Amino acid sequence: MKKIVAVSTLALLLAGCNPGDQEAQDNSKTEQANKSADEKATSDNEKSDAEVAKEKEAKEAAEAKKEAEAKAEAEKKAEEQAAADKKTADEKAAEEKAAADKSAEDKTTEEKSSDASSTEDKAEDKSTDKKEDGKTDSAQDPEPAKPSKPESETPDVDKSDTKADLSLDLLVVVNKKYSLPIDYKPSDLVVPNVSFSYSGVLEQSYMRAPAAKQMEKMFADAKADGVTLNAVSGFRSGSRQTVLYNNYVARDGKAAADQYSARPGHSEHQTGLVFDISAPSVGNGLTAELGDTKEGKWIANNAAKYGFIVRYDRGFQSRTGYTYEPWHIRYVGVGPATQIKNNGQTLEEYMKVGH
Repeated sequence: MKKIVAVSTLALLLAGCNPGDQEAQDNSKTEQANKSADEKATSDNEKSDAEVAKEKEAKEAAEAKKEAEAKAEAEKKAEEQAAADKKTADEKAAEEKAAADKSAEDKTTEEKSSDASSTEDKAEDKSTDKKEDGKTDSAQDPEPAKPSKPESETPDVDKSDTKADLSLDLLVVVNKKYSLPIDYKPSDLVVPNVSFSYSGVLEQSYMRAPAAKQMEKMFADAKADGVTLNAVSGFRSGSRQTVLYNNYVARDGKAAADQYSARPGHSEHQTGLVFDISAPSVGNGLTAELGDTKEGKWIANNAAKYGFIVRYDRGFQSRTGYTYEPWHIRYVGVGPATQIKNNGQTLEEYMKVGH
């Protein structure tokens, strides 16, 4: 063995190499190889860690997005459910309100019907007692007197049934030709703050708000002039007009009744723009005599200032179809009322329609 080592050493020396240096070189190469392997392993580990971190980050982001989407979907469903619950609650509240309003209206109708029946009975047996101030406990639509000499209607009176144009509002024409639906009722009815010929509030106590406001002014100014007026009958439903008209026909006959009473649906009272007014001087009655009193003359001379016209004036029967009614005032507005009065017109002539 020693001989072999000696030979190897001798070979190295002959090659010009120091055996120690060769060993050192071998060791250096080994160290470098090991270092490269370690660096490679470290790099591979670092790369692996980065990829893991990136994958983890992507996974967390995906989970966060999914959670956010789930939360948004839950919130959307909650909002939709809340909206549905609110809609259901609103609909239920509206239904309950409608039911309550209908119940109240039915109750009011029943009370009015009861009052009407009671006052009709009193009117029929003539047992209504007057108070010291001339007013009665109730006076449901006092009957106008039968004309002493019934007049024949003129040929131009048109009794066809044409629907009244409600879009005309305060200037709507309702007469023997133009009619309202039998169940029509204005939505702005109020009780005017004026003196009445009776106590209590009845169906006939109401009037449309714009007209009621002007009538209040008229009554106040009349009082300031020493003229006492009393409101008698305003709004009248189609069903009430049916009862009245049939009673008048039964009492006086159709020909006479048609001169002073409107067929159902054809009464101006149903518009809510009319009030029959009278005075204590004529017992608060609806009589032609009112036109010759101080109160009747004041109405004829001043009503237009407040937007009212004497709808069926003296001598106008051939132009309106109805006898003289100084008590029946119709609201049309100050401008039209002034022009109608100054021109001696009827409402039909002013509106250029038939009757």
